[in-house]
Amino acid sequence: MNQVKTRLVALSLLDRAFRNLDDAEVVRRYQALDEDDQDAVQHIASVKGSELDDAGLVAAIRETANKGRINGDLERLSLLLTDDCLNDCIELLGDDSDDPSEEQLLEVLPEVVKKHGLVPTQMMLATVVCGEAVASPHIIRILKTNDDYKLPPAEVTTTAPVVLEKEETPERAALREQRKARKIAEQEAARRRREQSAKAKRR
Repeated sequence: MNQVKTRLVALSLLDRAFRNLDDAEVVRRYQALDEDDQDAVQHIASVKGSELDDAGLVAAIRETANKGRINGDLERLSLLLTDDCLNDCIELLGDDSDDPSEEQLLEVLPEVVKKHGLVPTQMMLATVVCGEAVASPHIIRILKTNDDYKLPPAEVTTTAPVVLEKEETPERAALREQRKARKIAEQEAARRRREQSAKAKRR
């Protein structure tokens, strides 16, 4: 898998994982951060925590994440909100944390999920892929195919075609009538040519 495709896959996985994180968990994870990390979240989301209730904070974080696939805000928010989860995973892997095998990851993930929950663990794994870790191919496979840890399918959204209704004006109505009259005249002229041609053939 080339670098660009890997990047797109990583962002797609992270986006799906972030969307699965419910509002209560977003608030809980934000409140568990130290003051510096909370300030960092507020800075990325362009808000001041003192001015927002939980619902407003969550809305700002989600809006920033939704728009932040290209500029890196989605990754930055995800890293901050799952940093404790990542640290525990690294600690459990020990000396193998730099380049764990898929089997080693699957061995420690149950403990991580038990402490942090499935969705935060999935989001943490997706941030590791975005960070282009050596273990990214293993993690992508886990998030895509492992029955215990795979992400649910991406939501399918359909957009109805937009029909732009043009405002009716006297000028537009007159133009339409002119086109209609011209079309009738052209059809009549074509009919006469066909009649003349038929008469000429009979002579």
